[in-house]
Amino acid sequence: MKLVARAQWGARPSRYALAYIAGTQGVKIHYEGAYVPKSLAAPDAHSACAGHMRDIQASHLANTKENYSDIAYNAVVCPHGYVFEGRGIHRKTGANGNQPLNAKDYAVCAMVGSSGLVQPTADQLDGLADAIEWFREDGAAGREVLGHRDGYATACPGEPLYAWVKAGAHRSDGKTPGTGGSGGGSTGGSQIARYRVTINGLAYGYGAVGDHVTAVGQALVARGFGKHYRSGPGREWTDADTECFSDFQRSLGYTGTAPHQDADGVPGEVSLHKLLGHLPGKTPVKVPPYPGRAAFVLGKANPAVTVLDRGLVRKGFTRHHADKAYTPGPMFSENTRLNVADFQRSVPALAGDPDGSPGPETWRLLLS
Repeated sequence: MKLVARAQWGARPSRYALAYIAGTQGVKIHYEGAYVPKSLAAPDAHSACAGHMRDIQASHLANTKENYSDIAYNAVVCPHGYVFEGRGIHRKTGANGNQPLNAKDYAVCAMVGSSGLVQPTADQLDGLADAIEWFREDGAAGREVLGHRDGYATACPGEPLYAWVKAGAHRSDGKTPGTGGSGGGSTGGSQIARYRVTINGLAYGYGAVGDHVTAVGQALVARGFGKHYRSGPGREWTDADTECFSDFQRSLGYTGTAPHQDADGVPGEVSLHKLLGHLPGKTPVKVPPYPGRAAFVLGKANPAVTVLDRGLVRKGFTRHHADKAYTPGPMFSENTRLNVADFQRSVPALAGDPDGSPGPETWRLLLS
């Protein structure tokens, strides 16, 4: 994948912290829905694509009706096949039409429009497939690939791109995302899937750790699908867990054992429920008692600030920091206050007065 990071294309900082998402059901494909010059697709015009990306971000930040916090898309693919990082992985999009749809799928846009450049290039289709693989492998996206118009009244992503989506979102060589991209793989299923998904707050797939992983292995053995275990099963998800779960998926009628196909050995909600009879979930976090406003005085230290900081880190509200990264500590600094204010803006119940001072409701919602 030819990835262009935000710093490389000159992205402006997000207006406020972007909402974290653990994963999605898949990816929705978009187009710009406006005029895009055909000259952008010229072989020697790639140097103009970063500026075009900055224009998209600027137009979104200037949209007072939508009040975007950043460019709305998670990624944008130029006609030369480069994937420009937008909001990126594990960040909720603002492009799919409404909040439920934004939480359901990532949004990837192609630099084509409703006039001018309307036909995606072969390199661009390969870049879209690269982006889909990226969100699957690093962003816990599911197998779903849809057009923006699926489930929402819009012409997006235009007829050429939508036809590509409906035909299977193939690369120019006919392979589908996840079965022959920049990370390798094959259509025959010889490669073992090594990505993770999150179901009900718990991780499954290669490298996941926990008692819930042991429970899956034990259930597989009890149902007669444990032939790949040489020892265990244990608390860490290994290739043996993947192979055994793949056998179980195939017993349910699923097909395709290559990564991101239906019987690749990484659980989905349906197959996991079929195996266990329920969907395990994380134990709810017990929120410690609110320590009072006196614990949060600018420039003063208090143990409660460390607890507050851990909540900020866990929920991804850490863009204000003095060093290379925001780290929990007992000092209530101006950076702490600004990060708390970012969290407050992201919660409708708190957004009316995002002053960065943690009251009882901010404390409860941040730590729950």
